[in-house]
Amino acid sequence: MRTIKAAGLLFLALLIFAAPAGAAELKIAYANLQKALNESEAGLKAKDTLKDEAKKLEDELNVKQEEIKKLKAEIDKKGSVWNKETKDAREADFKNKTQEFQKKYMEYGEQLNKKKQETESDIIDELRAVVEEIAQKKGYTYVFERSVGGLLVAPASDDLTDEVIKVYNKEFRARKH
Repeated sequence: MRTIKAAGLLFLALLIFAAPAGAAELKIAYANLQKALNESEAGLKAKDTLKDEAKKLEDELNVKQEEIKKLKAEIDKKGSVWNKETKDAREADFKNKTQEFQKKYMEYGEQLNKKKQETESDIIDELRAVVEEIAQKKGYTYVFERSVGGLLVAPASDDLTDEVIKVYNKEFRARKH
């Protein structure tokens, strides 16, 4: 990771010092896309949607878990008086339901994680487009991403994050209507 950062800084230094004296002014800014994702209306809406979906799936799993607990309690309470076939059948049912529950739990977790990654990726792509739009409009030569760790120190005046959020929210609202 240090090698990547060092290479990035070296590249930036080469660009700055290699520019001919008569070249256009070099304008540099940065944006924190993770912050924009977390604070934008689309990002907040996506979080709420995922939270609602997670709650729905959790409720479904809780119902199944209660069924398993009741079956286990019944086996513990009545198992000693059941004949072998009944007891074996109930224990097999318990084992199957437990395995099914674990499988559903894993599936739901993977499903939510995949949906979260896809949603965030889509929003990040849209935020990058907004950054490009702002950079072109304001004549920035380079705009760096702050949240990935390559930018350690920079003046707050060069931070485009709030402007990116503002423009993106405006575009998001326009798409909703």
